[in-house]
Amino acid sequence: MPSSLSTLADVLPELADSLQAHTETPALDAQVLLAHLLGRPRTWIIAHHEAILTEEQKTSLAALAARLQTGEPLPYVLGHQEFYGLDFSLTPDVLIPRPETELLVERTAAWLRRHPTRRAALEVGTGSGCIAIALAVQIPDLALQATDISLAALDVARRNAHMHGVAGRITFSQADLFPVSAQGATAQPAFDILCANLPYIPTPTLHQLPIYGREPSLALDGGPDGLTLIRRLLDQASQQIRPEGLVILEIEASQGASVHQLAQAAFPKARTQILRDLAGKDRVIEVDMTESSPIVHLCERSAWQAAQPQGQYRPAAFAQEGFIHCSRPDQVVAVANRYYHGMQNMVLLWIDPQRLEAALRWEESGHGVFPHIYGPLNTGAVTAVTDFSPDADGTFRTYQLPG
Repeated sequence: MPSSLSTLADVLPELADSLQAHTETPALDAQVLLAHLLGRPRTWIIAHHEAILTEEQKTSLAALAARLQTGEPLPYVLGHQEFYGLDFSLTPDVLIPRPETELLVERTAAWLRRHPTRRAALEVGTGSGCIAIALAVQIPDLALQATDISLAALDVARRNAHMHGVAGRITFSQADLFPVSAQGATAQPAFDILCANLPYIPTPTLHQLPIYGREPSLALDGGPDGLTLIRRLLDQASQQIRPEGLVILEIEASQGASVHQLAQAAFPKARTQILRDLAGKDRVIEVDMTESSPIVHLCERSAWQAAQPQGQYRPAAFAQEGFIHCSRPDQVVAVANRYYHGMQNMVLLWIDPQRLEAALRWEESGHGVFPHIYGPLNTGAVTAVTDFSPDADGTFRTYQLPG
């Protein structure tokens, strides 16, 4: 840039023009680069074209622009990137966080809110730490372990965790997938959630992409079919995840059917679904083992018996509220004592969520997060009916398990 150019009005178009061949958004990148240099919001740059750059600032700007012109990604030049509303420090040792990955955080946080007793999480391949840290910020009582094979990446992740005040709740360790403490024949499943954004780009595809050589291949290269690490992870995941847990992974858009098959083989009783990102592309696979675990509904025996001829159970509350109240087995004693203290002739309906014809939603309901059935309960979803009676003082204390 000629030394005579000194106002933002002069500098911005020339800078954008110099970036034209290196980015799809040269005008935006020029504004972002100047905002970074001047320590101002981008909106300030747009509103103050009359601002004058010093010679020292113009020299620094030329050096930053030269890095972009060599193909270095803008977030590495800036040294940071926003993800899930948080700012993360970056180096070329870690993958640049993408907006598509926010879907994984969003779904995981929602699952954790529905299951408030599940608070042990593992992220494999943490990179900058953005997923684990975003989850820790969203769920204040969550405890996480996060692994990466790269020590340099773990250094970045630890710095980010300290910056966001969650370092005390995340244990970072170097590992090829699972932490060493969770391996071995005697190790017991330690985690309620396993989440990962592993390398998933097939090697031949990666070598043809502009990203190749600009971000760490270790974080991108998924092997010949893109599934090398995902296949290994799913093969071992059942040894790491507790019953009624969640496995959630980011995938490449063309891998949905293949990963779905791998996940079903690893967790045949779980509900496995592919989720699409905002662009309508397959992006996340969610393996939810709580979907195969029973939920229970507490009701009077006579009401259940009356429902048999119709094949549908519709309690009075359903007509009033539009859904049927249910519980996890560990919640039902508290529910019974809160609403049915002293009542006799009660039974528990043990319901298989996968047999439900109506929608099941986990929602906040006064004293926790509970499963609600939005529609009549088809009797075929009830796998067992057990007696549920209070003790002599009217207090419910124990329940009978099916079978």
